Amino acid sequence: MLRKVTKTLAGLCLLLTVSSCDNWLEVTPKTQIRAGDQFKTEAGFRDALMGAYIGMTAPELYARDMTWNMVDLLSQQYAPLPSLAGYAELQQYRYKATRVVPKLDAVWNKTYNIIANINNALHYLEVNKELLNPISHDIIKGELLGLRAFLHFDLMRLYGYGDLANRPEVGAKPAIPYVTEFDKEITPQLTYAQTFELLAQDIRTALELLQADPIYPNAGRPPGYYAEINRDGFFDHREQRMNYYAVKALQARMLLWQGGADRLEAAKLAAEEVINSNAAALISAESYPASSDPILYPEVLFSLNVYALADVVNRYLDADKPTNYDALFLTSTAANEIYETSNVNVGVADIRFNTLLDQQTSGYVPVKLLQNKNTYLNNVPLMKLPEMYYIAAEYYANNGQPGTAIQYLNSVRKSRGILEGIPEAADAEAVKAELFKEYRKEFVSEGQLFFYYKRKGLTKLPGLSEETVVGDNIYLIPYPDSEIEFGNRVQ
Repeated sequence: MLRKVTKTLAGLCLLLTVSSCDNWLEVTPKTQIRAGDQFKTEAGFRDALMGAYIGMTAPELYARDMTWNMVDLLSQQYAPLPSLAGYAELQQYRYKATRVVPKLDAVWNKTYNIIANINNALHYLEVNKELLNPISHDIIKGELLGLRAFLHFDLMRLYGYGDLANRPEVGAKPAIPYVTEFDKEITPQLTYAQTFELLAQDIRTALELLQADPIYPNAGRPPGYYAEINRDGFFDHREQRMNYYAVKALQARMLLWQGGADRLEAAKLAAEEVINSNAAALISAESYPASSDPILYPEVLFSLNVYALADVVNRYLDADKPTNYDALFLTSTAANEIYETSNVNVGVADIRFNTLLDQQTSGYVPVKLLQNKNTYLNNVPLMKLPEMYYIAAEYYANNGQPGTAIQYLNSVRKSRGILEGIPEAADAEAVKAELFKEYRKEFVSEGQLFFYYKRKGLTKLPGLSEETVVGDNIYLIPYPDSEIEFGNRVQ
């Protein structure tokens, strides 16, 4: 479906002009007329929704930098890049380097550009509500609100403070702007506490609306409930859209990030709702063809369909050519340490080592996203089921129930082919150590490991020297200079 609307929406995603905080968007009479024309039919709202997804597939965002490249480089997941590599300075946390600043600014600008388009669609969705089938209205609005929350939250994770559970004072600091209106007025910064409430409200409203989602079970729906609105298959493939369970997973992710006993419990409840649904299921390493589906598609909660992904990703996953300075790979030492290959029942048996890594000349290349003969080409997962198992395990490990945490971790480990489970007698600290290992094993090329480190406030990271102490100097990505200079932003 995404491909079908790419050409018709080529201009839509550029409807707004992004530069600095006082010019994220230009609202002119001409722009307003175009928007008014677009939103005269339900098809216009569908196009706007798909335009948001297409915008997210920009290489500067989720087709590259916000998933397998930039944020994974920040976690030191890959071997050190040579100086000629395009992202070498970024991997070294030189955020003000000439080649780094445009990369970081692009994430901010492009994300707020998409948010502006979302807000425009949401405005007209209420102005012209009578033009839409009520079911379509609720699903489209739910997806738009879920996307608005998802995008703002990733900006908070990247440009905001981490380790919030141990830093209550951050709640009173100014956070990134949470933009909910389509206009040219500067959106003021609110505190972290206020911003998280806006984020939580968008998620709650999205979940309420997305009870109309086909993926959400409702035995009361009559036969043919979706026949009228889904004649063209627009609401198919819910795993490639911000569906109900993707929003629920986002809720779990957000609550975990905020920290604190009550929020951790709420995160666990949200995660378990996803786990117990039929939205996704862990694969079985014994029978699943992981070599032809390295993203493990049955586990996907939310992914993006990226047109011509091979043109974006494949050159980075070639470590056989010594002149490919941008190649991303794990050294043999790192791969063997991460996957514990000294234990044949753990590392050697793990499909994440024996199938999802390819040993090439320079090292082990992660092939999850290599576009070759994969069953599910052009898909970049943004949320997957194992994360929900890890969230639940973290709660139980922190609340005197290590046995339940072990069960969750062993479920993922078994699905990966690991033959040796975590011992039932392991205490909470041992379970937390195993959870740390799982994050390193599972999230290669998925853009989550840096945020795990940041959330936990780790001061020592694998891959960095013992002398390097990690803090806000590394975890806090700087706002664009234009935001500070012209928007009077405070970070």
